[in-house]
Amino acid sequence: MKKRVIFKIIVWIAVGVVISDLAYRYGFELLEIPTSSMEKSIYAGEYVLVNKLIPGPRFFSNNPEKYRRWRVNREPRYNEVVVFNFPEADTVLANRPGESYYLLKRQHPNYRDSLKKEFWGETIPLKVNRRPRMLKRLKGLPGDTILIAQGKLFINSRPAVEAGTSVSSWQWRGSHDEFNWFVEQNNIAQTPITRNNRYFLKLSLNEMEEMAAPAELLTRDVMRRGIPDPHVFPFKRNLGWNSDNMGPVYLPRAGETIEINPGNIHFYRRMIEVFENTPIEVKGNYLFSNNIPISRYTFKMNYYWVHGDNRPHSFDSRYWGAVPENHLVGVVMRR
Repeated sequence: MKKRVIFKIIVWIAVGVVISDLAYRYGFELLEIPTSSMEKSIYAGEYVLVNKLIPGPRFFSNNPEKYRRWRVNREPRYNEVVVFNFPEADTVLANRPGESYYLLKRQHPNYRDSLKKEFWGETIPLKVNRRPRMLKRLKGLPGDTILIAQGKLFINSRPAVEAGTSVSSWQWRGSHDEFNWFVEQNNIAQTPITRNNRYFLKLSLNEMEEMAAPAELLTRDVMRRGIPDPHVFPFKRNLGWNSDNMGPVYLPRAGETIEINPGNIHFYRRMIEVFENTPIEVKGNYLFSNNIPISRYTFKMNYYWVHGDNRPHSFDSRYWGAVPENHLVGVVMRR
């Protein structure tokens, strides 16, 4: 009798472990937020519940040919907070695993010098499901055209709906005395940034709506158009893009065929070569794949565009491009 009871207990424990594992892998997960990129919506150290049923459990995420989703629910929607594997983490450095290998390469073009090799460490490849996870707000869906002008986001030529928690840097254009009055009236606790005798504050759209200040005295602080930032996607100085002025960028849909050429390959090369495992070679004015000339490419996956709410301190699609569908983990339920 005792043996039978013990056996039943073991069976129930085993069943519970299996159910818990399946729920974790394909259903829901509690995730701790590691960075401040989503402040003032979600703060570093907070926990959020991730619903993996949106867009659905993924299978064969490491193989773009076999990748599939079990569509038990719906697709992610605009402005939902999504969790995904970091697309630039297909390669990491042994001595700096928490940093973007490709960003470090862009910042230090000669990082492979023999004198630095010991400092950087060896490169380590990571499969999709092993790459670090990030959390951002979904701004662009497959088939959308992204444009950022003077710090404002446009989707398909229309102003995007921004979350009230979206933070920007704002410049005070009034006098010193007026600024002190403004800070006191609005109970602003943050220490302003001072640059060229000007005050700058990081405020959300919700905070801006509540502020008692003439609109002409507080304006969005943006980088001028045409000043290139070499760390902004697609990392081409001749485009003159920066985080406040970039685009248009088109997000491919699965099964969509797009014309590609040496003039636009920099938008799609990483998608095709790394995420979809199809080699591309540029020879003069021609493109080749497996030594075959090509002028069109049919994408295997959907691609998405994401931003952090804390825009001045967010490492997001502006700096590394689109998120492939097989990198999506789920949607945050609490926001």
